[in-house]
Amino acid sequence: MNEIDKYTDKMHNKRMQEKILRGDAIDLSGCKRTPEGYYILTHFVEDVDYCDKQTEQWIWSIGRHNQTGEILASIDTAFYNNPTYTCLWLR
Repeated sequence: MNEIDKYTDKMHNKRMQEKILRGDAIDLSGCKRTPEGYYILTHFVEDVDYCDKQTEQWIWSIGRHNQTGEILASIDTAFYNNPTYTCLWLR
């Protein structure tokens, strides 16, 4: 059993656990964060869910900054209808 499986096996959210193990969800718990707590993504993948398996929280919005191109993810809708960001994903 690898490190991902050891941690994932202890999750309470079984739906999230299933999606991570099948590759249908991407865990962002290892990502760097902004001072505001947003996850900093190196790339964006369509047609998957995003989550933080350590806190067992789903990501609700992902946005690309209109000027810098930086991609950030949030556990709320921070990047939906935000004029500074292009919303790439909304749960």
